[in-house]
Amino acid sequence: MFSKYIPDALLWLLIHAKSIVTTEDMMLDGNSNKNGTSSPEAIEVGFVYCAVWALGSSLGVSDEGINNKKKLSDWWRQEYKDVKFPSRDTVFDYWLDPETNSTTANNRFE
Repeated sequence: MFSKYIPDALLWLLIHAKSIVTTEDMMLDGNSNKNGTSSPEAIEVGFVYCAVWALGSSLGVSDEGINNKKKLSDWWRQEYKDVKFPSRDTVFDYWLDPETNSTTANNRFE
């Protein structure tokens, strides 16, 4: 899965975005439960969620006013269709529920 998602995503970041802080935390341990490892598809959902956050969590708004998180979110949805995020907002407005291994709106603390 690494070779499927990461090379193109890193190239996109290099060309289109300026990262504020370097991050390499893939958060995979948090999804290493029965639901997150029940099938290759379930593992891919967890991997994609972690990859998006590892690659994009340090992105912000550039000096020119460009929202690089939104740009990465739009690009990711266009480039990778196997794991679907809800179409509303950005991929960063959702979290992976470890009980269901699916994305849900990131408002559980509101």
